[in-house]
Parts: sequence; structure tokens; C-alpha cells
Amino acid sequence: MRISLRYPATPENAVDHARIAVQLARDEYDAVLDLTPASLEVADALREEGRDGEEAAEVLFVLGCYLGEVMVQRLGGAWVATGRSPLRGVSPWPMVVALRDGSAWDAIGKAYRRLELGDSEYLPAYFATAAASGRRGGSSTA
Repeated sequence: MRISLRYPATPENAVDHARIAVQLARDEYDAVLDLTPASLEVADALREEGRDGEEAAEVLFVLGCYLGEVMVQRLGGAWVATGRSPLRGVSPWPMVVALRDGSAWDAIGKAYRRLELGDSEYLPAYFATAAASGRRGGSSTA
């Protein structure tokens, strides 16, 4: 499945990319993504079996934006330019999620790692780790 990104890859457009993931899930997989933490289980199951990250780039990008948007809405985060975050020089993606505790989360990179590395990169666990970080007031980056 190939889709075309309709918006520039900027923090201001991350929510629009997440909406593409919602539409993609509905249209191509008959699945519902409703921007809740529970829906990350559904997003995690949307795989491009037999394809690598380059072949599924657009799909992975919008799924990463979906993961990040759930974090933004449920954990009080914000999309920020990577260069203005603690992940500057670490993440190759143009934007990451910053939480109020000062931590930064590479949601787009996580979607790619999920495809490439498998079960160890489980999306709901990533969200849970970020949520726990916020409750502790930690300043880790991921």
C-alpha cells in the first residue's frame, strides 16, 4: 500500500498526517483508530508484511504521526521540530513529541522500528513508557 503525503512533514501538520492514518486504517484494513491509547493495539497490528521501511515509508510515517498524536492528546505533549528537542542529532525525523516533563519521544521512528525489529518495538508499550515517564517527572528521551 502506497499513499502520498499530502502535507509537509512539519510539527504543524502532524495531526493531519495522523488523520491520514485513521482514514488508511478504515479504508484499507477495516479498522478503527480513535486516538485513544487502546487504539494503539489496532495501529500496532497494521503491518505491511513482507515490505521493508523504504517500501512502506508513507504508511509508517502516518502511523508514527498517529502514535505521536495519541501521546500529544493523552499525555499533554506537543509536536516540536527535532532540532529544538533533546533528540536533536539522534532522530533523523523532522519532528518528535515533547512532553511536559521535558522528555522527547520519536514516535515516527518507533513506527519504523516496529516494522524492522518486530515485537520488541510494541507501540502500546512505548506509549505506556512515555505515560509513566510523565508521571515520574523524568527527563528521559526515547
